[in-house]
Parts: sequence; structure tokens; C-alpha cells
Amino acid sequence: MNKRFFGFLIIALAFFSSDLEAQSQRTLTLEESIEIAKQNSPLARAATFELVSAKWRYKSFRADLLPSLDLDGDIPSYSRAITANRLDDGSTTYQEESQSQSSVNLSINQNIMPTGGRLSLSSGINRLILFDGGINGENIYRWQSTPLVATYFQPLFQFNSLKWRNKIEPLRYQIAQKQYVEDMEDLAFNVTQSFFDFLLAKINVEVAEFNVTVNDSIYNISQGRYQVGSIAENDLLQSELALRNAETSLTTANLNFQRAEENFKALLGIPDETEVEVIIPEEAPNLNIDVDKALELARENNSTSLEFELSEIQANQSYDQARKEAGFSASLQASYGLNQTAEDFSDVYSDPQNRQFFTVGFQIPIFNWGKNTAEIQAARNQQAATANTIAYQKLQFDLSVRSTVREFSQLRSQVELAETSDVIADRRYEVAKNRYLIGKIDVTNLFIAQNEKDSARRSYIQALRNYWTGYYNLRRLTLYNFEQGRPIVLNTDI
Repeated sequence: MNKRFFGFLIIALAFFSSDLEAQSQRTLTLEESIEIAKQNSPLARAATFELVSAKWRYKSFRADLLPSLDLDGDIPSYSRAITANRLDDGSTTYQEESQSQSSVNLSINQNIMPTGGRLSLSSGINRLILFDGGINGENIYRWQSTPLVATYFQPLFQFNSLKWRNKIEPLRYQIAQKQYVEDMEDLAFNVTQSFFDFLLAKINVEVAEFNVTVNDSIYNISQGRYQVGSIAENDLLQSELALRNAETSLTTANLNFQRAEENFKALLGIPDETEVEVIIPEEAPNLNIDVDKALELARENNSTSLEFELSEIQANQSYDQARKEAGFSASLQASYGLNQTAEDFSDVYSDPQNRQFFTVGFQIPIFNWGKNTAEIQAARNQQAATANTIAYQKLQFDLSVRSTVREFSQLRSQVELAETSDVIADRRYEVAKNRYLIGKIDVTNLFIAQNEKDSARRSYIQALRNYWTGYYNLRRLTLYNFEQGRPIVLNTDI
């Protein structure tokens, strides 16, 4: 029985260890790396928090457009003091007074966006207690009620901040939504760069290891040929130098690989103990992208266009504010309601009396040493400066999109040429190595072929890197998936 249990335990541990090993090793394509980064990367989480923050700011603005219900009041306050009272005969007497006062008020407030006014409906009650204020020293109670009071406050000829916010805040939220999508595409762009940096570092290690092995064999062969006198000492020394250089390159390549691997894992949010392998993309899709179409998509989808619009609105807002604050301003406030007082709480709402209030206030700037004129002129010129800056930035944005599309159209052909060169250089090296082994060429020509092989391999990976970074850069500018032929939109779950 114990043997059976022991055997079962060994099998279970074997399966568990194999599962752990599978979890600690990952082989990733470029597309898989991007998806993992969008789920796990700290940059992706930061972009999500930025969007959520913008969402709540927009909700806060929307709440300002809706009625608010407020409750305010004073908890029972107590005061005791000696006060002066003037009698009917003109004399003054001093009397000690003790009293307590409390109140509560409930109000509904609504901002009026088109006019900048505010409408309020309120109801409240107040209680006053005079301690020992009665004839026989008993406490006196006074109640005051306002069952309903309607109040309207209207600024006249003043800056309407709520009206401008209604233009700005929705636009800011749209920008935040598009910027989140752009941040995800920017992350894809950065992952692509890191992916190929890691891939190139890996290939450099493989090339360096191969070169150490080959140069060690060449050095051993050169030693034998030198001993029999078929090559000069210079060729032997050149072979040994090539071996030492290859060993140095391997050490450097391992360090660069470790750094590139750590950066890649950190960007994707992968634990450092996980071993990662990356796969070279099999092909570069042949995408025919029209320059004018890409420019139209960029203008329509990129947040930059909305930011241009936001800058124009904010400049207009500043000018309107400076102009309104420099001129004549007034405010109107009117209220109507009911109120009543009583000594007994049961009577405080009986037969309420009318209550009216009306006031008009105004402010006219007369002389302030030209400050208002200066503020208006500054805002007007800033408005003009913003308009010209935006016009230039729009031109630069269009040029950037056009240039990116034109460059991308050449990248696939460069990948094909680099792939062909890689195959040719690899074949040439094999031929040169075989010819060296039979003594048809010297070691110098062999090393030339070896260097060309290594360079062609790196150039091919670099061409792939340029293609895929160019592709994701184009996606970032246009927010359009050219492979699937659809816009890149915000995930509605956020």
C-alpha cells in the first residue's frame, strides 16, 4: 500500500513539475506580446486609470447640469451675555441674557446653463430659546418657518462659465477616449521595438556562439597548417585574434541579451523568473495604403484634431471672459415665498404670510489705468496666436501622416531585399568555409564572408523591425486597422 502511494506521489510530482516548467517558459509571437502587454503592462494600467479619471471628471460636470438637493443648518448654539437695553424713558439698563438657536434648511438648486442663472426652492425652520426670559422665569420659545421660498439669481452681462464648460468638458472626454486608444497603439509600437530589440539580441548571441565555435575550429586548423608550413605566422595570428574577438563579442552579446530580455519582460508585465522565447514574424503583410485615405482617417480619428478644436475654444473662452469682466456687469436676485412665526410648534405652519425680496446690483469700472483694455488686447492677441499656431500644427500633422505612409510603402520591399541578401550571404559563407577547408582561399576572405553573413542577418531583422514599427506607428496616427479594414475603437467595458 505504501509502495503504491509512493509511486502515485512520484507521478503526481512529475506532472506538477512539468506543469510548473511549462508555466515558467513562454514562446511569444509579436501579436501575442502586444496582447499580453495590453493586459498586464503597467503602462496599460496607467492609461486605463487616466481614462477612468477623465470619465469621472466628465460625470462631475454632468452633475452640475442637474438639480442638487442640499441640507444645511446649525446645531443648537448657546450664548450667554450681558446686553444693554434702552428703556422708553431713554435710560439704559443692563440685563443678562441666555439663549439657544438652531435651524435646518432643505433646498433644491438648479443651474440654468443658457443664461448662467440659478433657481432655488427651499424650505426651512428656525427655533430660538430664551432661557429664563418669561415673567415667572420660564423659558420662552420662538419658532419661525419658511414652508416654501423660490429664489432666482441671474448675472447680467457677465461671463457664463457653465456655458463654456458645456462646450469644453464633452470635448475633453472625447479626447481622453481617443487618447486611451492611442496609448494602447503607442504601447503596441513600444512593444514592437522592444520585441525586435530582444530578438536581435538573441540572434546576436546565436551568431556570437556560432562564430566562437567556427573560429575555434579555424584556429585549430590554422595551427596544424602553420606547423606543416602551409600558412604564414600572420595568418595564424589573424585566426587567433578572430577567435579572441569572437569570445569578446559573445560576452558583450550575452550582456545585451540579458538587458533586452529584462526590458521586454518589464514592458509586458511578465515575471522576471519566466523564460521567454520570441518568434520571428513569418512575413510582412502586403498592404497598399492610399496617402489621401490615411490622411482622412488621421484627421477623423486622431485626438490631435480634437485638441486643435479644444485649443480654439479655450482661446475664445479667454477672450470672452476678459471682455465681459472689463465691462459693465450687474446681477438680479428675486425671491418669493411664505413664512410664519409662533411660540408653539403646532402653529408655526398655520396661516403663513407672504415674503418677497428683490434686488439689482451692478458694477461699472470707471478708471483702472488701462488694465481692462490691456487684458482684452492680451486675450485677443493670444486668440490670434493660437489660431496661427493651430494652422501650422495642422500642416505639420498632415505632413507627418503623408511622410509616414510614403515611408511605409517602401518598407516591405526592403524586407524582401534584406531576406534575399540574408540567404545569399549565408550561402556565400558556406561556400567560402568549404573553400577554406580545402585550401582554396585564405583566412582573410573567409572572415570577410563571415562578417557579411552576420551583417546580412542583422539587416534582415532590422528591416522587419522597421516594417512593424512603421505599421504600428501608422495605426497610432490613424487609429485604423488596415489588415482588418476597420477603425480601432474604445473598449466599451471601460
